[in-house]
Amino acid sequence: MAGSSRWLRRLAPWVIAAVVIGLLVWRYSPRAIAIELARGEVLAVIPWVVAVSLSALVLMATADWLVFSAALGRHLRLFDVARGRAATSILAALHFGLSSGGYAVWLARRTGVGAGAAVGAAGYQLLSDLGAVCLCALPAALLGASLLPARVGDTSALVAAMGLVGVPLLLVVAPRAAPRRWRETRLLVAWARVPVTVWVATTLPRAGTIAINIAGTWAAARAFGLTLPFEALAAGLPIIYLVGSLPVNVLGLGAVQAAWLALFDRHAPGAQILAFQFAYQLLGVLMMVLRGLPFLPGVMRDLERAPEPRGSAHSHRRINSPP
Repeated sequence: MAGSSRWLRRLAPWVIAAVVIGLLVWRYSPRAIAIELARGEVLAVIPWVVAVSLSALVLMATADWLVFSAALGRHLRLFDVARGRAATSILAALHFGLSSGGYAVWLARRTGVGAGAAVGAAGYQLLSDLGAVCLCALPAALLGASLLPARVGDTSALVAAMGLVGVPLLLVVAPRAAPRRWRETRLLVAWARVPVTVWVATTLPRAGTIAINIAGTWAAARAFGLTLPFEALAAGLPIIYLVGSLPVNVLGLGAVQAAWLALFDRHAPGAQILAFQFAYQLLGVLMMVLRGLPFLPGVMRDLERAPEPRGSAHSHRRINSPP
């Protein structure tokens, strides 16, 4: 029974993706999408994909570097964090969760702090990303609510507001106010090592990355020939980013395309939206791979390192001492 349920969990995302893609193809024929691809200016999209991808790497790696250095009590070079993020993000072509897991494993091997502390630092980074999405989503949803389907904008604003309250409670308050037995776990110890000033400082480049992604996607759509209101994209894309991180996605197919259509089909033909989304996503994945390939051999060498003993002074004692 356990083996069967494990296989069902593994197959479920593939089945969901296949069903969603099948429904999309049934409603919008591949021929219609191909016609829109041929009409669109695909080459004009490439500069925007490159600009968004490279600027995102610089900003996010800088934010991660500040968090990891504080949370792990180790000196890390900014370049090392950038190459670790670039190489492991290749896995995002399959699923966002694989990329995050690979990033945490690389961090543990590179620093030698152990899995618990590395997962804590990587988890802090992920929740900070969520907070940045909410920070951009709230004003965008309030301004562009009328351009989205009924109640979607209002619901998005409410969820974003809850996130803006919940993320600081988890990252700033919980490590300092939770019961002692929780505060002494390796995860919360790592979080407590990050000063509030660092959390605030790293929120800015993370939010800047979301803003650049939204602006770059809008510019790429216009270059392709797809005209969507900027306010609608700004309000809808944070929702799509969250949908893309869900475990129902495989190779980025299915739920993301359905979300694009659900949010924006009132502003443009569905076949044209799908044509742009497929082109933009494919180019984005190719850019992620090209961006990470130069650093992949070095990151693989880091992953092949034997982990340091759990009880060593460098891998255990320092990380368990709150600031």
